[in-house]
Amino acid sequence: MRLALALLGLGGLALALRFALEPDDIGTPLVDVAELEGAPLRVDPSEVPQDGGGEEEPAEDPPTETEPEVVFEGGYLPDEIENRYEWLEFSFLTSFEYPDLVELDAEEAPPDLPSDVAELDGELVAIEGFMNPLAFDREGVSQFALVNDPLNCCFGATPSMNHWIDVTLPEGERTAFYSLDPVAVYGRLEVGEAFEDGFVVSLFRMRADHVLGDF
Repeated sequence: MRLALALLGLGGLALALRFALEPDDIGTPLVDVAELEGAPLRVDPSEVPQDGGGEEEPAEDPPTETEPEVVFEGGYLPDEIENRYEWLEFSFLTSFEYPDLVELDAEEAPPDLPSDVAELDGELVAIEGFMNPLAFDREGVSQFALVNDPLNCCFGATPSMNHWIDVTLPEGERTAFYSLDPVAVYGRLEVGEAFEDGFVVSLFRMRADHVLGDF
């Protein structure tokens, strides 16, 4: 009896579905079945768009070229830096006579510097010479006289006024001390008399950008 009732119930359900759902009632598929044929089961993760679910992060700026680090040790400079400076022979600066002692309030004015030497004022130059430290500490040398002859730096001789350059390094910078070895100094040259207590104390000064030894 129970089996007959069960079969009768299933038959009624089938008839109800037959008349309740006609083909037109089902509707059009959302995706054409033909488009699904042959679809890969796996895809390359790089081809799948990434959705972070939030705001897009701003693109990073491309890296910019930076100036090479300032050198105050032995070695060589890159060509792009070396080419900014004009090499100057020390013999060009020592090619004229200049008094050893010039007083500002003297009756005679200080002698004029040669025009071709005076034109070097403010120029970026590179020059080779020998180091006579003027200011230093345990970390190194911060100011020195660059002289044309080692006899003027290491054996007590006093160089003529136009035979040396007063070289200073940027604030907080130091360079190694090179006693008898030549050094190459790169920087902006200042030309003209500098006075102290009424006397000329220097003709040439340079703010060093690079000091190279053992080159």
